[in-house]
Amino acid sequence: EEAAARVAQLANELQPEDISEDDVLASQNQEDVLMIDYPEAGEPSDKGKAPLVEEQVPMVEDQAPVVVDQLQIFQEALREQQEGLERQRTAHLNLESKVDGLVSNVGSLNDKFDQLLAYLKKP
Repeated sequence: EEAAARVAQLANELQPEDISEDDVLASQNQEDVLMIDYPEAGEPSDKGKAPLVEEQVPMVEDQAPVVVDQLQIFQEALREQQEGLERQRTAHLNLESKVDGLVSNVGSLNDKFDQLLAYLKKP
């Protein structure tokens, strides 16, 4: 009975820890971040082709504020993406450490079960 109680106690310790909603969302959004657009089989590649050169239209003073606004929007989007990647990296490291802890606990439980089985096999 004492061994069974200890096994039950160890099993209760293995209950998964609460994972924050941000960690779950970050892991779900990981697929979107890691999507890479590869050409389909049979599609021509751009390898070896000269880049298209478009004529540079002289910037009119009226366009300058629009361009500045667009640059600020792009900078903000890049900053948000970098922050998202950092949150995702942190969440990944956190989950990795939790998995390592669970693996250690499972190994310990396996040892306890082996001891319990050896004890039960004794006459």
